[in-house]
Amino acid sequence: MALKSRLFTPEDYYFLLKAGSLDEFLEYLATTTYGPALSDWDRQAPQADQDFSRRLYGELAQAYLKVARGLKKREGRFLRLLARRLVAENLKVVLRALHQGLSPPQAALLLAPLDGLTSLDFRELLRLDSIPALTEHLARTPWGPPLARGLPRYQREGSLFPLEMSLDLGVWQDLLAGVDDLAAGDRRLAGEMLNLLAEATNLVWFARFRELYGYSGEEIYQYLLEAGRFRKPRARHYLAFAPDLEAMTAALPSRPYGELLQGAGGVAELERRLQDYWLKRLSRVLALPPLQIGLPLAYVFLRELEIADLITMLTGLRLELPTEQVKPYLRGKAAGGRHV
Repeated sequence: MALKSRLFTPEDYYFLLKAGSLDEFLEYLATTTYGPALSDWDRQAPQADQDFSRRLYGELAQAYLKVARGLKKREGRFLRLLARRLVAENLKVVLRALHQGLSPPQAALLLAPLDGLTSLDFRELLRLDSIPALTEHLARTPWGPPLARGLPRYQREGSLFPLEMSLDLGVWQDLLAGVDDLAAGDRRLAGEMLNLLAEATNLVWFARFRELYGYSGEEIYQYLLEAGRFRKPRARHYLAFAPDLEAMTAALPSRPYGELLQGAGGVAELERRLQDYWLKRLSRVLALPPLQIGLPLAYVFLRELEIADLITMLTGLRLELPTEQVKPYLRGKAAGGRHV
């Protein structure tokens, strides 16, 4: 109940969207769990919006730690595995800074504060002189092997894409393997939730890689997750080599994805439908009896969606967009299945 009470309600979304100015938006946020993280935020600073995001993701890191401390040892360890996705995002900031030649002070403004979540010193990493040096520096950490796998292609092509995807795939590999360390009941529920998220991730990745970037089937295949309905090579092969979104959707099982994605028409609509489906599943898990791993998992996932929505709403205020134009881009909307 304590976890659920920290999530936004439809009423919270209503008042945040109703805010006619940044002052009103921040005044309401100050009454929520995000208030302390934003108490001294300087809205006039040159990189104010980036600082807004980093503060919120720092708050998310602390939420992970707080939840993990309240669980038994192996369940807490699994939550920390899930939180490594935040560490991967900070490492991507380091990769981009080294690739673009940004100064360490400039790049440090883009790092989320992950105190207590990792032993990595990101500011120290920013002072390295190259991505090969970063790979060597992290060789004895869990991040070394993924970076080493992506490094040859980076050196050949000069693109960060293989390095960033290697980080994502490494996190997913460890996370899916970590399910086996849970107790039987938790293993089933956590496995179902991760498989669902992995399936949606594969579908989104395919849509982006095929429709937006024009990647070949061979390239898409190597970046798909071995999980859920795509655990078998045959399923991943068909997804990777589908000629377009329409053909891919037509071949999916009718439930849930065939019916859910029929007529989606584009990448944005496909992502929106998958996000709504994910939200509904999280809301169902949130309604289950509390003594299971699903509740803390649903909680941190929903907090992530809330943060994405707050960043979207801030952008809408900055651009002076009407509320009705912002609402379709909200991802979390509200816990418990009640939409704004």
